[in-house]
Amino acid sequence: MGDVVLLVEDLKSFSAISSCRICHEEEFESFKSLEAPCACSGTVKFAHRDCIQRWCNEKGNTTCEICLQKFEPGYTAPAKNSQLVDAVVTIRGSLEVPRRERALQNPAMEEGQMLETDYSECSSAPDQSAACCRTITLIFTALMLERHLFAVIVQRNRSE
Repeated sequence: MGDVVLLVEDLKSFSAISSCRICHEEEFESFKSLEAPCACSGTVKFAHRDCIQRWCNEKGNTTCEICLQKFEPGYTAPAKNSQLVDAVVTIRGSLEVPRRERALQNPAMEEGQMLETDYSECSSAPDQSAACCRTITLIFTALMLERHLFAVIVQRNRSE
């Protein structure tokens, strides 16, 4: 086969190229616009200041997720707005209410007014036709199993 030749001069020229670890934009001549904001090293060492600040704003803190060090001073993160959820959860007894009690608790049902069902999204024409196809398929499968069972029983009786 052939020999592999590695030129060291080519590797030196590639070491001068550095790229931002966030936007992946390459800097060929100098590192003036790139900075090392944390203790990371290697190919993830450099990043643009604007990219790091945008990342801090998005995730809500100023800690590097790679080296777990704080970014150098000058980076800020917005305070997170916590939202309280006002929900009551009952864990005692059954969570399902029987329909009779449900009808008595609903004043509109007592007045005889018609209400939309809770399952109105399941009563569309495509859903009904799909349910019909499933029913026909199950009936057909049951008939085929019954036919097969009958054939097995008849075959067993003939062999005895």
